[in-house]
Amino acid sequence: MSTSTSLTRSIRPSRSVVASSRRPAWTRPRRWRGRAEALKLFRSLCQPADVRAQKRGATQNDAKPTPPPIKTLAEFWPIFEASHVAELKYSTRVYCETVWTNVRPLLGALRLDEVDEKALAQLRTHMRQERGLSQGYSRQTCEAVRVALRHARSEGALPKGHELPQIAWPKQRRAKVDVYSRDDLDVLVASARNTEERVLFLLLADAALRIGECAGLMWKDIRLEARMMVIRRCVTRGRLQETAKGEDGEVTLSPRLAEALRGFRPRGEFVFMPDGWFSVHSVVRARKPHVQEGTLAMRVRNAQKRAGLPVYGPHRIRHSVLTLLAHKGVSPYALQALARHAQLSTTMRYYVHLKQSALAAQAVAALTAPDAEGNGAAREERSPVDLA
Repeated sequence: MSTSTSLTRSIRPSRSVVASSRRPAWTRPRRWRGRAEALKLFRSLCQPADVRAQKRGATQNDAKPTPPPIKTLAEFWPIFEASHVAELKYSTRVYCETVWTNVRPLLGALRLDEVDEKALAQLRTHMRQERGLSQGYSRQTCEAVRVALRHARSEGALPKGHELPQIAWPKQRRAKVDVYSRDDLDVLVASARNTEERVLFLLLADAALRIGECAGLMWKDIRLEARMMVIRRCVTRGRLQETAKGEDGEVTLSPRLAEALRGFRPRGEFVFMPDGWFSVHSVVRARKPHVQEGTLAMRVRNAQKRAGLPVYGPHRIRHSVLTLLAHKGVSPYALQALARHAQLSTTMRYYVHLKQSALAAQAVAALTAPDAEGNGAAREERSPVDLA
């Protein structure tokens, strides 16, 4: 045999190799890399075809997840009311309904992620310039929209990293509010025509209650022996809610208020009943066990007019009492306890009405008084500069 013939035979593939190359791919013999791969392939081939197709579809869906569509503000607002607002007080729920009437025409059709600084600025301009609403109310409305967006982010309706819009508000100078003097309040109390009116006026002038808290006051919350009453209810728009307008708390009764309550005979579980002196306008649609706060407010306005005082309504009496106490140098913490404010910053607003010269005079008097607390060496002839 020649050399060329032997080389050709050594290079030429065998018949088995040629035959295997012509077979279909799935019939060709495989080179197993290990027993684990063989078992895995065997198990997958033994599964039904529909199961294998379902697994392939699940793998494709996991590889490319489709995010859910983002709702519009009009679509999400009912969810916000049902899951968040429904847990709040009745007065807050009513306020959110009013807010939505102002928000819906402008922002209702926008997606949640489209409510940005520009959209809130348009809402502010619409409320301030076109509707003539106050800056405080417009600011609260925009803040309610931000609360809804924050709730949407916590519920997954917005991405976790979505930044809430924030707009700047121009600083406004607070207008000076006219308040009643102590003599004016005494004139109002003296103008009461019966014991029921006297109790109402003293609750406003001596206990600084809100008019809704007066309507929701019950006899079981009053302890005449201890000269104390607990404020834990309020009437808002004719509806009784089991929380005060502010914070629940105890209020001490003044001597003349305690005396007036002792002389006032109870006619029911509430201090003010709709079948008493205030029964003329207390029942509008359905009879209720408590009087409406609007009825008490009307009586206060009539008494202010009858006493020759400016008719500011019942809440100005509360405002006047807190401002007069601030003028007398009462501690802000004591004032907060009486007013039952949730935040001290709300109480500090009553100190804004004080004249800066009066505050400076109080500070100088505290420094120079010989009996000042912790300042026994102070003398009246020494100035604050000498003491520094």
